[in-house]
Amino acid sequence: MSDSWKQDFPIPSDEDSYVTRREFTKFLGLTSFAFFVGTLAAAARKVWKNVTAGRTPAVMIAGVDEIAVGGYKLFRYPTENDPCILLRLEAEKFVAFNQNCTHLSCPVHFESETKQLVCPCHKGFFSAEDGQPVTGPPKRPLTPLSVSVRTNHVWAQASEEEYT
Repeated sequence: MSDSWKQDFPIPSDEDSYVTRREFTKFLGLTSFAFFVGTLAAAARKVWKNVTAGRTPAVMIAGVDEIAVGGYKLFRYPTENDPCILLRLEAEKFVAFNQNCTHLSCPVHFESETKQLVCPCHKGFFSAEDGQPVTGPPKRPLTPLSVSVRTNHVWAQASEEEYT
């Protein structure tokens, strides 16, 4: 009873699982095209972002007297989703960086004794002077911000030398 349909549809089931060269080649071609389109879209997005990104305005972070030497202040710049950290290394020296570690975006914290920014997630250490990685998994430096002191206030702005 179950074999009667096989007489009406004589398809050998052994050949059903095989993929022809034509089908395999078509699959590879379409997959390669999809990867090409994805890469092109990512590159176009990066170029568009660089072309349309104008210099963001400076923002006042704190008064000079608000931060002690060896102290820091957290702030958000250029949007509320971008955590940053302002450090006062010496009486007249302020530096600011994006607070996201370049390894896996964990927030870095300032240790004034060692003058280093520390990522607690994977024990990454950055120099507080220039944001360069000292030890640990991070290979890229922290993104710096330009800092200026005007009328007894500390201002920060996106740096021309931003690392991408």
